[in-house]
Amino acid sequence: MKIILTVLLLTLNQTIIGQFGIIEDKDGYVNIRNSGKNIIDTLSSEKIIYCFDLEREWFRIDYDLSRQNKSGYVHESRVRLIENFDHFNSGQSTDTSIVFNMDSISIEITKRAFDAKSNNLQYLEIDSRNEARFLEKINGKEVWGTDGGVPKMKYGIFSIQLNHEKLILPTDNLFEPNFGFTSAFYDEKNNSIYISASNSDGAGGYAVLWIIENGTFKQRITTIPY
Repeated sequence: MKIILTVLLLTLNQTIIGQFGIIEDKDGYVNIRNSGKNIIDTLSSEKIIYCFDLEREWFRIDYDLSRQNKSGYVHESRVRLIENFDHFNSGQSTDTSIVFNMDSISIEITKRAFDAKSNNLQYLEIDSRNEARFLEKINGKEVWGTDGGVPKMKYGIFSIQLNHEKLILPTDNLFEPNFGFTSAFYDEKNNSIYISASNSDGAGGYAVLWIIENGTFKQRITTIPY
């Protein structure tokens, strides 16, 4: 039992270790530094970053978010953490659906079983005998949420009701949704909605952020938190 609990805690820690943030500076940019606090790069204001632990006054971050993240340090005064915006209320929730509400805005997210037979699975062959295979792409796109295995779950409905308008958010190639680590936030200053999630099958963890500005879908950012 102790071993099982230890593995579970390690998995959860890997999932919730960081959070998304936004660069904000009156000069329009900030300096990115290495561990010795030497300048190695700059980032413009409004850039999305992924923040890890706070070391004294410095966030360790990933930026230029992709599977080849760049890393560095930025002063905490130059970062607005998305989790500090107003939280949407979590309404109805089941094993396969969750609803968030705030005033006249409603967000509905569902998930459903992944049907491997109705999708094109592309494997990377490991050896000449084809005895070990690694799932590389599904329907020609990279896979998020598994570590080379076939996904069990995928997103179903992902929509936002804004007054009389409904937005459908993109969820292609995102697998193993985790509603326990899904949250929605509202930035009144910029009239922006942020929906963040940390998803995983236990090994293929990733973080994803959807951004809606002034009632229009702007961007989806997907990253592996290192």
